[in-house]
Amino acid sequence: MNCLIGFCRPRSKVIGGVNLKKLKNRTLTCTEFMQVWFHYDKDKNGFLEYVEFSQFMKDLFIKSNTSDITPKDVERYTAEMIKLTCTYDEDGDGKFEMAELAKVLKLERNFLENIIKQGTVSNKHVKSILSHYNSNKDTTIEGAELYAFVGDITRYFELKLTLSVLDEVVAEITKKLGSDTIDVDAIKSILSKDSIKELRETLVDNQTK
Repeated sequence: MNCLIGFCRPRSKVIGGVNLKKLKNRTLTCTEFMQVWFHYDKDKNGFLEYVEFSQFMKDLFIKSNTSDITPKDVERYTAEMIKLTCTYDEDGDGKFEMAELAKVLKLERNFLENIIKQGTVSNKHVKSILSHYNSNKDTTIEGAELYAFVGDITRYFELKLTLSVLDEVVAEITKKLGSDTIDVDAIKSILSKDSIKELRETLVDNQTK
C-alpha cells in the first residue's frame, strides 16, 4: 500500500474480480468502481489524465474483441469519449475526477444511505455491509473496499466524490479507530448517529475553510 499521513491508499494493482468487458453494460458497485479507479490512476494524483484514461479504454475495448477493434479505433474512440464527457467535466480541464468518472460509468445508488438514516446499525446491517463492500469475503473492509465504504459516506454528506475528500475521510476514521482496517465493531462505531454527525461537521467545516 501507499502510506500517507498515517493511513494507506490501496496499491494500484487491485483490479481483482472486476470484468472490464461488462463495465459499459451495467451499473458498478462502489467497490468495483474504486478497484477500477486505483488500478488506472497510476500516479495517485486524483485524476485520470489522457494516458490513463486511454489505457482504460484499450483494456475495455481491445481485450473484449481484438479482431474487430484496432489501436487506432481506440484512440479515436477515446478522443470522442473525452469530448462527449465534457458534460461531466465541471472545470473543463480535460481530466476525469472521481466524481466525473462515476457519472460516466454509472455508479450504483448509495448503499449506506438508508442505513445511516435509520440512526442505528443492527447486526443484520453489518452483515449486509460486509457482503456488499467486501470483495474477498472476509470479515474486514480495507484497501479499495474501505474507499468504497467511505465513498458512500461522502456521497451521503453530499460532498463531491474526489480522492482528496476520501483521503480526508479515511484519515479521520483511521485517527479515531487507530487502524485503516474496518471490522464489525468499527462499522457500528463509524455509522453510529453521533459518529456520523461528528464526521459530517468535521468534513463540512474543512470544506469551507
